Amino acid sequence: MNVTQLEIVKEIAIEAPAEAIFAALTEPEQLVQWWGEEGLYQCTHMDADLRVGGTWRTVGTSANGTTFAVEGEYTAIERPHLLEYTWRHDWDGVPEETLVRYELAERDGSTLLRVRHSGFTGEQSRINHAEGWNRVLGWLKTFTE
Repeated sequence: MNVTQLEIVKEIAIEAPAEAIFAALTEPEQLVQWWGEEGLYQCTHMDADLRVGGTWRTVGTSANGTTFAVEGEYTAIERPHLLEYTWRHDWDGVPEETLVRYELAERDGSTLLRVRHSGFTGEQSRINHAEGWNRVLGWLKTFTE
């Protein structure tokens, strides 16, 4: 399997304006309100320098009570229609840097959100993240609608 096949693409329709969704994805005070679920994993803190070349970092608690972190660098920002950043996590002992790209297309107050997460070094990591994205997009939809 080549690297181009090791990606995730998800789409979800959200009954909210693109700006509201973009804000939920990028504003620390909003992101910590919705990214996670008690007893599973929850983001508890976010730092973000929202500019191309700026960095972001989230910290949270996993189901077993251990702390985790995810961080990266913003690579493309076209508010409120495009957000792209690198993604590095500190679990699994697998040092990989992947790329997350959100495309938001608003029409009549509803937004089609497409997420592409690419650059995985192994199939199991891709599968695990795909399951995570199903949850995350559901939380985002609930929060913004």
